[in-house]
Amino acid sequence: MITRTNYCPNLNHGRRNAPVRFCPMCGEVVNENIPIKKCTEEEHAKSRRERNKYCLDCGEQLIQGI
Repeated sequence: MITRTNYCPNLNHGRRNAPVRFCPMCGEVVNENIPIKKCTEEEHAKSRRERNKYCLDCGEQLIQGI
């Protein structure tokens, strides 16, 4: 497990085999075995509605200032 200097409460950080590549709260890689996906703007809009700050698939920051 990677040691972080900032605490993120998302539980994917503690999982051995997280179901997503990137953490939706901090954008850090939580499962490097999942390939990076090329996302569409529609997929990013859906993630924003789900209140994700970062995309689970490509890691792009979706919401500014949270």
